[in-house]
Amino acid sequence: LSNNQMRGAFGEKAAEDLLKMSGFVRGVDYEFNRQIEGGGSRPDFAVFLPDGVRINVDAKFPYPNLVKMAETDDPGAKREYAKNFERDVKEKIHQVCTRDYIDPGNNTVDFVILFIPNEMIFSYIYDKMPEVWHEAIRRKVVFCGPFSFTAILRMIRQSYDNFHYQKT
Repeated sequence: LSNNQMRGAFGEKAAEDLLKMSGFVRGVDYEFNRQIEGGGSRPDFAVFLPDGVRINVDAKFPYPNLVKMAETDDPGAKREYAKNFERDVKEKIHQVCTRDYIDPGNNTVDFVILFIPNEMIFSYIYDKMPEVWHEAIRRKVVFCGPFSFTAILRMIRQSYDNFHYQKT
């Protein structure tokens, strides 16, 4: 996880593994890294609801400053790394908000999922940075760690089953 590309690949792999474990099939139930029609953005994943509406998912892995903060014993450096980590998370929110991932007029839900593939990082954000995740929610960005992403996927899978049952 030494560079951003490796962390990105790890996040994408973790998300796709969770999709597959939840019974989703690439090309049927979700798309991987496909450009949005009529836009220039390319979310990591687009998960389809039974009616074809998309939930765009982007995997982000803010990591270096959190590790530096954990490894230092200097209180001043610890505060500085914490501030930098908060900036990193806010930048991830900004990245997904400046793309056309949220566009109900173009068949998306009115939020985007920012998948954080490490439960410890996800938990740290929720525990230590409430103002950041409140800002994310206000901007219609839903943070998901592996456990919460799995729960959302299972709810979607259940909606598929209910939809097909009602249709039959």
